[in-house]
Amino acid sequence: MPMMNVQRRSRRARRALGYALLEALVAVVVASVGFIGAARLQTLGMKMNSSSQYRQKAVLLTYQMSDRLRANRTGVGAGNYNNPAVGSKTCLADVAGCTPAELAVADMTEWSEDISGQLPGGMGRVCIDSTPEDGTAIAPACDGVGSLLAVKVWWTDTVAASRFVTVVRP
Repeated sequence: MPMMNVQRRSRRARRALGYALLEALVAVVVASVGFIGAARLQTLGMKMNSSSQYRQKAVLLTYQMSDRLRANRTGVGAGNYNNPAVGSKTCLADVAGCTPAELAVADMTEWSEDISGQLPGGMGRVCIDSTPEDGTAIAPACDGVGSLLAVKVWWTDTVAASRFVTVVRP
């Protein structure tokens, strides 16, 4: 009889070793899934952070142009900021200074350079628009109706909408 008990214990021990190995494999799989989930969460957090930074830059750039508009009220009143062209900004270095029209072109040129340098695929537009919350970078939808100047910025972003608009009442 004692021999039979030893054999039974031996079989039970082997089965227990098999279960322990299976439990270890399950634990590794569960831990792996947890690590993959944590890595995915970290990646998503980084994407959202960069999207937030781009939006913050867009807000600052639109406010920067709003300040330029308020500083050149004569140019705004003459319509120089309604879809101004990008061109030369040499008048900024000239001792004689700029005319309101030249200042509008210089402001738009500097602002466009800032947008393209700080935002991926960044573009901006200043125009008279009665419905400022519409349009795209390719078709900004400036209708020229009313007296409100819309400052619009677009950029390339994979996470959220990539447009910011503010309205300026000069």
